[in-house]
Amino acid sequence: MTNAGREPTAVDRSVHVGGTVGAPVITGDRNRVWVGSHLLRHQWLLWLIALMVLLATGGIAVLIVAARDANGRRIDPVRTGAYTVTIRGSVVGGSPFEQQGELRIRQATDSLPYEWCLRVGDPWGNPVPGAILFGTNGTCFGAGADAPVVTLAESAGEVVLVPVNPPPALRDSMNAFIATSGIASMAYVPDGGEIRFRPAGSKIEGSISLQGLHAFGGSGSSTFTATLAATLVSEDPEALLSIPIAPAPVADASASGRPGEQVAGIRYTVKTITSFRRLQGSPEFVERARARFSGAVLIVDARDGGRFVYDPPDSRTDIFPVTGTVVRAAPVYVLSGHRSSGEGVTAADAVVGGMLDLSGNEPVIRLTLTTTALATTTSYEVEAILRAQ
Repeated sequence: MTNAGREPTAVDRSVHVGGTVGAPVITGDRNRVWVGSHLLRHQWLLWLIALMVLLATGGIAVLIVAARDANGRRIDPVRTGAYTVTIRGSVVGGSPFEQQGELRIRQATDSLPYEWCLRVGDPWGNPVPGAILFGTNGTCFGAGADAPVVTLAESAGEVVLVPVNPPPALRDSMNAFIATSGIASMAYVPDGGEIRFRPAGSKIEGSISLQGLHAFGGSGSSTFTATLAATLVSEDPEALLSIPIAPAPVADASASGRPGEQVAGIRYTVKTITSFRRLQGSPEFVERARARFSGAVLIVDARDGGRFVYDPPDSRTDIFPVTGTVVRAAPVYVLSGHRSSGEGVTAADAVVGGMLDLSGNEPVIRLTLTTTALATTTSYEVEAILRAQ
C-alpha cells in the first residue's frame, strides 16, 4: 500500500496477486495484467480480483487469457516454418502405407492467411502408394499460378482446406496424389474432399480425405485417405530437411477371409444424412443410392490396424458388403476399403473411403462411395450423423 499523497515508486506500481481459489494467479506490471488458467466456477472471482488490481494501479490493463474451444481445448495459431510430417492411411486397394515428408507453411502472397505446402513422396516421378503433393497456392512447388487453389475455413482452432472444383490445369498447380499401387499406378488431381487439421504449439495433427480426377483425362476418379502428424523443425519455411523418398511399409491389416465376414467393433446405423452429393454418374440413380446409404450398417473396430464393414441394403452381393482397414488418429478414424468381382466385361468393384469422427457429441461419418460396373462409374460424397447400436 503506497503512502497517501506520494506517487508510487516503480516497485510499488508492480502487482502480484496469488491465491488458492482453484489455483488462480494474476501477475502484472504498471499497465498489464496476466490471468493464468482457472476453473470456471472461480471465473467471477478472478475478474473481481483483476478489477481490484486495475483500481489499485490506476492504469489501463491488458488482460491476456488463453482462448479455448467449446471442448476446453486450447486454440493455437498456425505457425509458419518447416515441419516434418508423417501420414498413415490405405490406398484404394486396401494396402496400408506410412510415409514421411515435409510441410512448409509460408507467408501468403494471395488472399489466404498463409501458404500450406505438403509434400510426401513424388506422385509425378515416383508413383508409390501414399505419395501426395497438396499446396494452397499454385506456386507451392516451384511452378504454377500465384493464386489460391483451395478454400480455407477455420472454426474453433480447426482448419479445413478444400480443393477448388473444377481443379486447376496442371500448368497452374502440381497438386496430385497416388491412390493405387502397382504397375497401373496413376496420378489424380484433387477436386473434392478436404484436409482437416488442428495446430497445438509446435505440432499439427489432422486427417486427409481427398477425391480426385485422373490427371491425364482418363475416366473415373479415386480417393486418398490418411491421418497426418507434423512437427515444427525450423521457423524458417525454407530450412533444409532430410526426408526419405520411399514409403515405409506397415503391417498389412487389409481384409482377409470371406468379404463382409463379421468384424468385432461398434455397430452403427445412419441417424441423419447431412450431405449427399453426386460426384459422377447419372442423376436418375441419386435417390436410390441415397436410400441405400440411409439403410446401411457400418461396423468399425476403432483400433489402429482394425477393420470395418460397410453393408448397404438392396445392393449387389458380389461387391457388397465392403470390408476395409482402419487407421487410428483419435478422435478421427480413417476408413478405406475395396471389393471387386468378375473380369473383363463382367468386372465390377466398390470403393469406400473416408473418416469416422468421434470428437463431438455424436459420431459423424464422411465417406466417398464409388461403384463401377459395365464400364459405368457412379460416385457419391456423403456425410451423416450415426447412431451406435
